[in-house]
Amino acid sequence: MGFVRNILIFAVLLCLSGALSQENTDGWEIKDEMLETLDYEDYLSTIARRLKFESKVKQLESKESITYEYRIHSTTWYNISIKKWIFLMCAIVCIEEPFIERQKQILALFEHSEQLNLHSEYYQLGKSYSIVDNIDNYSNQDAVKEFLILLKTGFLPKYHKFSVFYERMRNEAVAMFYIMYYAKDFETFYKTASWMKIKMNEEQFLYAYYIAVVQRGDTTGIVLPAPYEIYPQFFFNKEVLLRMYRTKMQGGVFNAEAAANYGIVKEKNSYVYYANYSNGLTYPNQEQKLSYFTEDIGLNSYYFYFHTHMPFWWKIEKLSILKNRTGEFFFYYYQQLLARYYLERLTNGLGEIPEFSWYSKFETGYYPQLTGNFLPFAQRSNDYEIHNENTYDYIRFLDTYEKTFSQFLQKAEFKSPQNELNFIGNYWHMNSNFKDEKINKDLHQYSYEIIARHVLGASPKPVAKYDFMPSALDFYQTSMRDPAFYQLYQRIINYLIEYKEYLEPYDYSDLRFEGVKINDVKITELITYFDYFDFNATNGVYFSQDELNYYPTAYIIRQPRLNQKPFTVKIEVTSTVQVDAAFKIFIGPKYDPTGYPTNIEESWMKFYELDWFLYKLDVGENKIERNSSEFLFFKDDSIPINEIYQWLEKGKVPYDMSVQPDNMPRRLMLPKGIPGGYSFQLFVFIYPYNNQTGDNPFQNYILDNKPFGYPFDRPVREVYYGQPNMFYEEVQIYHKGPYFSYEMNVPSYFQSPPMQ
Repeated sequence: MGFVRNILIFAVLLCLSGALSQENTDGWEIKDEMLETLDYEDYLSTIARRLKFESKVKQLESKESITYEYRIHSTTWYNISIKKWIFLMCAIVCIEEPFIERQKQILALFEHSEQLNLHSEYYQLGKSYSIVDNIDNYSNQDAVKEFLILLKTGFLPKYHKFSVFYERMRNEAVAMFYIMYYAKDFETFYKTASWMKIKMNEEQFLYAYYIAVVQRGDTTGIVLPAPYEIYPQFFFNKEVLLRMYRTKMQGGVFNAEAAANYGIVKEKNSYVYYANYSNGLTYPNQEQKLSYFTEDIGLNSYYFYFHTHMPFWWKIEKLSILKNRTGEFFFYYYQQLLARYYLERLTNGLGEIPEFSWYSKFETGYYPQLTGNFLPFAQRSNDYEIHNENTYDYIRFLDTYEKTFSQFLQKAEFKSPQNELNFIGNYWHMNSNFKDEKINKDLHQYSYEIIARHVLGASPKPVAKYDFMPSALDFYQTSMRDPAFYQLYQRIINYLIEYKEYLEPYDYSDLRFEGVKINDVKITELITYFDYFDFNATNGVYFSQDELNYYPTAYIIRQPRLNQKPFTVKIEVTSTVQVDAAFKIFIGPKYDPTGYPTNIEESWMKFYELDWFLYKLDVGENKIERNSSEFLFFKDDSIPINEIYQWLEKGKVPYDMSVQPDNMPRRLMLPKGIPGGYSFQLFVFIYPYNNQTGDNPFQNYILDNKPFGYPFDRPVREVYYGQPNMFYEEVQIYHKGPYFSYEMNVPSYFQSPPMQ
């Protein structure tokens, strides 16, 4: 979903074109300190005034000498360093809002997710607020009336587990979202959210509230806490949480030496808990080799962000950015996710993603060490019998759904006024908008994805409307920890690829770029390593009312995470024409799991897109240099919520979390290497840039007329993928330092100073 957010980022630059004329050449500068933070008090009024009256943006030099070229007018290009144009975007978003105060109010409702602060502003507002008395303050009163009807019948009680994959709980959460979304102003929205914080189920409220903040126009640019800080129990095993609870119950750790043996140290005013990833107890198979990746908190947050920006239950017309391409984006998102996962499997010697049958044993077991409201998560043994007395009806539905797709595909009866791939993607996605008179309506009373998750999650059927045993597949925050997730979506993607096999592959003329040739591509050394990452897990601990207003210590979880050193891609291009060009950089397998060179006709769907950018080629030699810090689809780590408050006190917010929270973690850009180097190949592709005509200026500006993932959006013919505007470069990815993440969690805390 970082792709969608980047559409908005680029679109702001388009909006600048209306504010910048071509007459005055006087420029203005952005101070160095603004590269790291956004200072509203000192700079917003000046920026706003100058954006309105300045005529031209001069070339701005970045400290790192890294620049982007973006077209604002049809014939004019501006060089703007990445951090500076992000600053401009944030400035525009926040100019007319009391942003800092709103930011604090938004964050307050996320803190202490399962407790109420009786002395807080939100509690005082919420306890006296009446939705009925303020119904005129909502733009969609039907949504409010629907919510009130549901409220009379009863909502999910407090202290119960919530999952969006159960219909009744989902309908209630959607009703909660709608009345927050349709609040006419921020004041009404905040009062409504405060009322819900007090009255409604904790997890259900936070789910609806998070999406409402993401989707509302008057909360654009608001910094949200990382999902792993809101509910730490979704991201770490219960043994870490138990150590936190013990420390809190004991009033601290009094024996530093003994505590160190349990991976607990005190640093200043914080307790630090060293956390490992799951091992063979959780993964009774070779999948444990990948736990550092599948359990990465940034990766699992990335999947949660995807849902908050494109919730499957929302009407397509509300998703104005991609409303005609949601099904297409569904394929692209999961295909890219699976390609990245596959590359990680290669370096760990695991090979292809396993396939399965609904009528055979599911080979890959999973014993999650997670807990929800102190309930254990459902476990699945190796060679689990999928087809059993509890799943007969489910599997009959899943089998019929798959066969219906194949039959319609073979008869060429998938017709739609929309793009066919978009239509077919919506068939497989949990999409409430999918309608077709030829499709059996019984098939769409349920969702294929939801039913499949319930079957593979191995939890028993619920015994009551609100009581269920959670599985990892029941939550977006935990789904990617379960190997079954990847096998399920590989199955779905294979059906979509079956459709793509009917598409005509691109031929020579489709892919050629007349007059443009890539002469050489050079990449600096690619190195991965593990380093420690701290995050604030204080939200997972319970406090007294006095402590809620001021707690003397923070609870920090420290875990080694995969990272990679910055690298540079240098591209040398010869052009016989001056032309606007689009560049794409992919990484893909060089060899298959058996060690033989790959055939691109068989591995096209396993190429992972690293970067997409625009560049104006001049006649003659062009030397383009891209640093990995510029790559479009990635973001740096989020900062802890306590640090966000510190920045707010100074009138600042971290730009990275404000404008691109939903990108893929930059640290996971490359698959983990091996000490001697693992071979992959980079594929660089240049093609003419032609923007498409969309439903709004955002689409017109950033979305070109090519499918997502182009030119690897369909089966390929190898003979056409060796043209002058394409280049393959074999690369080696090395891993430095401890090869296994758990090696970092043994010796380091034994040398910590005694706790005071």
